[in-house]
Amino acid sequence: MKMRKIKRLSHIYKEQLRLQRQREDMEKTLRHDWQSLARGFQPATLAKEALSSCTNWLGKKILSK
Repeated sequence: MKMRKIKRLSHIYKEQLRLQRQREDMEKTLRHDWQSLARGFQPATLAKEALSSCTNWLGKKILSK
């Protein structure tokens, strides 16, 4: 990443704001990703996915005969 040239104090404040917004956006994305990952590993979710997968597999086996 290229460093921006800062000529005035106001540029420093603008850069601080930009970096703060960028950090907040990254934290928000990370928090969202973590929550969705945690929800995906809950026992009820895993059981539902396993049951769905098993049902699909059995349906294909029955229909293929």
